[in-house]
Amino acid sequence: MKTILQMKKGERGRILLIKGGKGKVLRLAELGITPGEEVILAQKSFGPVIIKVKDTSLALGRGLAESIFVEEVSNGEDQD
Repeated sequence: MKTILQMKKGERGRILLIKGGKGKVLRLAELGITPGEEVILAQKSFGPVIIKVKDTSLALGRGLAESIFVEEVSNGEDQD
């Protein structure tokens, strides 16, 4: 298990856990970031981290990206 911030560009991950208060979890859920959802790290630089979730690109602050824990998903795995 690692955070989104620890992922490499182009890597796929399935969200396992979001650490934070109720407000943070609800806000992320509104954006489609929920446990079980698959994300792809599109860009990571000194600014925001850009992920793709449900065919949508989202920019997350680095602190927020550190609170989302994922497991690696191989590219050959069947998708729902």
